[in-house]
Amino acid sequence: MEKTLNDTYYFFDLESNEFEISGQIPKQDDVYEFAMEFGIAIDEKIFDLLYELLKTYNFEQAKDKIAEFFKKRYGKNIELNYSEEGQNFKLTKNKLEIPILSKNSGNLGQITITGKFTLNEVLGLLAFYDSFVSVIEGFILGQRLELLLRSALNTLFIALNKRSRLSEEELSTMEKIAVELAKYENIDQEFCLIALRTANVGLIGVRDELFEKIRLGIYSNDEWNDYLRHVDHGYEILKELEVQKELIDVCLYHHEVIDGTGPKKLNPNEIPPLALIIGISESIVLLKWTEELLKNKYPENYVDIALNILRHEE
Repeated sequence: MEKTLNDTYYFFDLESNEFEISGQIPKQDDVYEFAMEFGIAIDEKIFDLLYELLKTYNFEQAKDKIAEFFKKRYGKNIELNYSEEGQNFKLTKNKLEIPILSKNSGNLGQITITGKFTLNEVLGLLAFYDSFVSVIEGFILGQRLELLLRSALNTLFIALNKRSRLSEEELSTMEKIAVELAKYENIDQEFCLIALRTANVGLIGVRDELFEKIRLGIYSNDEWNDYLRHVDHGYEILKELEVQKELIDVCLYHHEVIDGTGPKKLNPNEIPPLALIIGISESIVLLKWTEELLKNKYPENYVDIALNILRHEE
């Protein structure tokens, strides 16, 4: 049987479970009208997927949650892919091509879900399409903003390091130290590198002559304390950008040390490990701290790992 309702084409054969829905994305009322006309039950269990998605915080988590939902509720293995291109709308028993058309943001791409589906399930999905899109829209926009922010921070990181006159080799050494310590602490290495680029965003507010004194190691206590205020400048910048709390904490605390003499006077158990990792990487490469200076400032294992990398780089 087939029917066209408000520019949406429906074809279905309930005996073979063959169906196709294409054309224009139907409104919720149209979905119920079609179902009532042909006596087809809408599987409203699928509405619970919306509640599961509301427990997620980004698009990758959402993808996993959708796959988990179909596995637990229906015993089905599905595969979900997202593309920024395309806005095809076609639903069959083997593949769901669903455009993400937002009333506020326009076309945000397309989700394709492959698996085995019934017409009842697909009608249930269509019945809460608007709600589904509103949740997915937030994740996609958040992902795009995060990529834009990463690009901006990376550009700023390069510019700030030109001021510090670090060579490409020195930057590479700093990254290697940070990554190796991230492995040691079971911290995501990619996130660690983002933190490395984020931590010193506040240096944009440090005047050139002070920066030069710090770089050369010829500064007074007052000048050192003045320099350390860049962590607060960075905090204010990142807070306004609504950056993840973990990155803000790294920025604010990456000059804390375990003997409690850092700018915030934190105790060892109060300092986030990632802040210590970025701190020792910077202290060795940018500030040129010696092994003697590093002692009692950072955990002994950190010092050993970091200096071992430095020796291999020399």
